[in-house]
Amino acid sequence: MGRILLYAVIAVAAFFVIGWLIGLVFGLLKWALIIGVIGLAVMGVMKLTRGKSKSPDWS
Repeated sequence: MGRILLYAVIAVAAFFVIGWLIGLVFGLLKWALIIGVIGLAVMGVMKLTRGKSKSPDWS
């Protein structure tokens, strides 16, 4: 009886840890995607505004 209870507690604890890890991974992925979208938007705006300036393009 005690061994079965121990296995049940270990299984529940494993599910908690797995859930926490999956939440952490998806949270980090979400923030990476948000930062990437912001970076792409900034690059697009910079490209659009640089095209209208009178300064010579040296690149």
